[in-house]
Amino acid sequence: MPQLVINNFTRGQLDHDLNGRFDLPFYFNGFEVCRNFISNYKGNVKFRTGMEYVAKTKSNQEAVLMEFRFNTEQSYLLEFTEGILRFYTYDANGNLGYVVDGSNNIIELNTDITLVQARKLQKAQNSDAMYLASQGMMPRILKRTSATSFTIENANPKGIDYSTEGYPSAVAFYGGRLWFGGFDKKPLSVRASETANYDNFTVTTSNIDDDDPLSLTLSEITDPIEWLMGGKNNLYIGNPEGISLINGGGYDVPITATEVNADLANKEGASSAAPTQKDSQVFYISNDKRKVYMFDYDLLTEKFLSNDLNMLAQEITRGKLKKIFYKRDDNNIIYCLLENGKALALLYKSSESINGWFPIETSGTIVDMCTVTRPDGKDDLFLEVLRNGTYYIERLANEIEFTGFYETANFKNDFKKEYYNRLIAEELKQCNYLDGSSRFSALQNNQITFNGTDTITAQNAVFNQNHIGHYIVYKTSTGAEYGYFEITEYVSETEVKVNLVSNRYNPSVWSEWYISFNQITGLTDFEGQTVMVVADGGYLNTFTVTNGVITFDREITSCVVGYGYDGLLKTFNLGFSVDGKNLQTTRKRVSEFILRFVHSAGVSVGTDINDMFNVQYFAPTGFLDLPPLPMDGDEKRQISDTTSEDKSIFVMQNLPLPVNLTMLQYNIEFGS
Repeated sequence: MPQLVINNFTRGQLDHDLNGRFDLPFYFNGFEVCRNFISNYKGNVKFRTGMEYVAKTKSNQEAVLMEFRFNTEQSYLLEFTEGILRFYTYDANGNLGYVVDGSNNIIELNTDITLVQARKLQKAQNSDAMYLASQGMMPRILKRTSATSFTIENANPKGIDYSTEGYPSAVAFYGGRLWFGGFDKKPLSVRASETANYDNFTVTTSNIDDDDPLSLTLSEITDPIEWLMGGKNNLYIGNPEGISLINGGGYDVPITATEVNADLANKEGASSAAPTQKDSQVFYISNDKRKVYMFDYDLLTEKFLSNDLNMLAQEITRGKLKKIFYKRDDNNIIYCLLENGKALALLYKSSESINGWFPIETSGTIVDMCTVTRPDGKDDLFLEVLRNGTYYIERLANEIEFTGFYETANFKNDFKKEYYNRLIAEELKQCNYLDGSSRFSALQNNQITFNGTDTITAQNAVFNQNHIGHYIVYKTSTGAEYGYFEITEYVSETEVKVNLVSNRYNPSVWSEWYISFNQITGLTDFEGQTVMVVADGGYLNTFTVTNGVITFDREITSCVVGYGYDGLLKTFNLGFSVDGKNLQTTRKRVSEFILRFVHSAGVSVGTDINDMFNVQYFAPTGFLDLPPLPMDGDEKRQISDTTSEDKSIFVMQNLPLPVNLTMLQYNIEFGS
C-alpha cells in the first residue's frame, strides 16, 4: 500500500485544466481549489486570519485608503471620501484610532478631491510632505505639520504651465528629484525638478548644471503614461504598451540634466494601478488586468525581464485585478484586490522558485485595501468592506505566535502540561478568525489581593453591584498563575466577597485579571445577523443578534464576535505514472490519513466534500476547566472510503479557529 506525502503547499490554487499534469512537481504541492488558506516560505498551509473592525467610513460613503508614512514609529491610514480626508494612526500600544484634536474631535481636511479622482490617486512622499496626482486634477501637497495636524494645498511649481501641459496623472521621487508624468495634454511627457528643490521645474537651455530640472518625451510609446516608480538604478514608467526606463544612459548611470535616456524595456503592458515593490523587484498589474508581472534586471542576459506570475493560475483573475500591495511580515505576501470584491494572496520568492496564488473570500464585498507600517516595522493590511449596506474599515488580524512547551519556564515540572495548557488557552483568546469582528473582554490591569479566605481587595476602584454572580479570573503569564473566584457580595468599589472556585490559587497578589460576563450589548451593526462567537479560545456557537444583544448560558472572560468564513483545499486527482501505467485513471481508495499540525484546532478531512470527518472538534467546556490543547503533532485517522477512479483529498475549516498544516500523508490502495 503506497504511503504518499504532501509537505509543500506553496503553489496554492492552479488552473482546473492542469489536472492531467501529474508529471510535473506543482501537481502535488498545488490545489484545484484553495480558498481562505495561505502558505509561507516554509511550505505550510494556514487558515487565513479574520478581518477585525476598525471604523465606519465617514457618512457611510465609499472611501479610498492610502498610507502616509512619516517614519517607522508614526504612520497614518488615510481615508479619502468625496472632498474629505480623515486620518488614523497607532498609539503607544499599537492600537489604531482616529487622529483627534485637543477637544477629542476627529480631524478632517477639505481636499476638493472627488471620489473619482481619489480612486486614481498616485502618491510620492518625502519626509512630511506627500505629493498627490490624479487624472484631470491639479496636484496636491499633503503636509504633516505635527503628529496630529495636517494641511493640504495645490502644488503649483515654477516651470510647469498647467494651461498648456495639463495636469499630471503620475508622480514619484527618484534621484533626489520630484517627477511628474502623463500630463493631460502631453501624455508622453515626463518632467523632473531641480535636485533637492521640488518646487523648481524650469528647464534652462544654457549653462546647464547636472542638478538642473529636465524634461523629456517618450518616443517609443504612443499610449499615455500610467505610473512612475523610483527603482534602485532606474525610474520605471508604466503604460499599456510596456515598461520604460529612465536613466543616465545605462543600467546604473545616474540621471543628470545633460545625460538622460528613456528606453522601452519590455512590451508587457501595465494597467493604471500603482505597482508595488518587494526587495529590488517590481510587481505590476497587466494592461488587461488578468496578470501580475514581476519586473527585474536579469544579470545573465543583462536585460530587464517581466515574468508572468499567472501562467499556471489564470482562472483566479477572472474578476479583474484592481490593486496590488506588498505586506511586510513573517509571511511576506503580496495582496491583490479584484474588481469583483474578492482578494488574492500571492506568495512569491524567485530564489526558491516559489509562486503560489491563494484566493480570499469574505461575506461582504472588498472595495479597497492598502498596507500601513506598524510601530514594530511590519505592515498591517487594511480593507474597506461593504457589509449589509455599510462601508467598514477592517484590518487583517495578526497571527498569534504560540509558545512551545520547551519554551515555558516550568516545563521540567509540568508533566501533565497543566501550566502549558493554561498558557496556550490564554494565547488562544488572542486569535481572531472571524470577519467584520469585534473583541470583547473585561481584562483589568489593577492589582488585587486575595486574603486567603473570602475577600479580594483592588488597588483602584473597579467593582459594582452588577458583578455579583460573576467571576474574577487570573490572566496567566507563565501558566503557573491560577485562580477563579465567584463574586458573592459587593462591599465597595475596591472590595468584594468571593468564593474560591478553583482547587487552588497562585499567587495571592496579581495585577492582570478578568471579570467574567454572560451578555454582550451594543451590537447594533450585527442587528438581525447570525454571527459566530469564539469564547475563551474555543468555538461557542452561532447566535442571532436581537436588539443589539447576545446572551450566553455560561460565564466567559473574553470573546470574538463576527462573521464566519470557510477554508477549503481540494487536491487534483490522486495518481501518478508507474512503469508506464497511469494510476491516475486506476480505481483507488484512501484507507488512512496522517496529518501533522502546529497549534491547530478543528479541521475536517475526507475524499468526499459531503462526507468529511472532524480531526478535532474544538469547543470550550467552560472557563473553569482548561480547554483541550490544540493539535501540535501527528494526528492519524483511518477512514472508510469508497473505491473510484476520480479521487481527491479535501481539507476544510469551517470553525473560526487556527490551522497550520505542515504535512498530509495518505495511505492509498490502487486497483481495489
